[in-house]
Amino acid sequence: MKRIFGARTAAVGAAILAAGVAAVVGFGVFGAHGAVPRTGPLSVHVGLKKPPGAVVRGRTLVDEKGGRRELGAAVSGSMMGPLSPVAVRSSNGELIAYNTWQELRSVDADRSFSAQGIKEGAALGVPSLRVLDDQGKDSVLARGAYSAAWRRDGAIAFVRGVDPVFRASPTYAGQVVVRESVHGRDVSWADVPAHYVVYAWAGDRLLFYRIGLGEKTEMLVADGPGKIRSLAEGTAIAISPDGTRVAVLSEDATSVRVVDIATGREQSWLDVTTATPSLRWVAYSGSWVGDHIVAPANTGLAVFQVGPDSLKLEQVLGLDQAQFPAGVQEPRFVDDSGNEIAASADVPPANGSGGVSFLLECDRVARTCERTEAAPAKDWLRQVDDTATRRGGQ
Repeated sequence: MKRIFGARTAAVGAAILAAGVAAVVGFGVFGAHGAVPRTGPLSVHVGLKKPPGAVVRGRTLVDEKGGRRELGAAVSGSMMGPLSPVAVRSSNGELIAYNTWQELRSVDADRSFSAQGIKEGAALGVPSLRVLDDQGKDSVLARGAYSAAWRRDGAIAFVRGVDPVFRASPTYAGQVVVRESVHGRDVSWADVPAHYVVYAWAGDRLLFYRIGLGEKTEMLVADGPGKIRSLAEGTAIAISPDGTRVAVLSEDATSVRVVDIATGREQSWLDVTTATPSLRWVAYSGSWVGDHIVAPANTGLAVFQVGPDSLKLEQVLGLDQAQFPAGVQEPRFVDDSGNEIAASADVPPANGSGGVSFLLECDRVARTCERTEAAPAKDWLRQVDDTATRRGGQ
């Protein structure tokens, strides 16, 4: 599993999706109340008519009730991949911020820039953040910006590019800024230009990534404007519901640490290759509800149980590798009991057909799933991340 979209990959994100990435997977509660979740394969069947929550697809938002609204531009996660949500709902539930991409030049993802006659510095596209309100008004939040996170008081953090235009170059430098409201002024929280991706708020602290050479990822925490410290090398699986802890995945994707965000102290650690059952790897951008964490894994999904100073692998859910050859991405619990989960599953092109996306809803107790009909992968079918809404911004 490729961990991060690099500079060239980000520039051609739409082309990569057309070649095949992205599906949204949801897991709903159908099992008997009180049943114990057990490790085993997931059985997937066609039949899901209504998503478990709001989703975006192309230029369309489908809300929780099935209502449709047209967006001001097509959604795209090409600038950050699964490191940050494509669309996020504010803590009061009234606003949705989403990522877009304006293509200035068509790029073939399978060929080098030089082979396509693209010189260094050539303009390739413009990332932008837009906001849709609950009245249907859609407007540009910032041009040359991507990866957004809402704070509990309505402030929004995002990366603002030094140059709004994404060019053919080794990296896309930006600054991390925070607005107190959609129409407020930008306040820089990370002044030094670098390749950043905003992850999420943990209470009043902001967690974000700095991506270096070879896509090496460092997780940073900002306690306020300019008050930045390194928290860990690696990527975040999830932040605890109270915003005090974060589960961090190692660079080699084989171990998970639970870290206190305020102090940086490690509270627990687990090597998944020696756990029972063992895994080859787990991945980032999961979810944490109560004392459970869910993360992508080489077999499909891994569910962990977290204690004050303990971490254990509780359940492994397998997906048919022939049906979902690229596994899952961005799993999220969608209920407070930790039984319903939402995730992404990439289905690459095969036999001359382009990549497709599905929406599924499954039960981790009964280990059964329903899925929708296929959607073109280029439409970036994604669930709207409502973590801030459900936690009141925590």
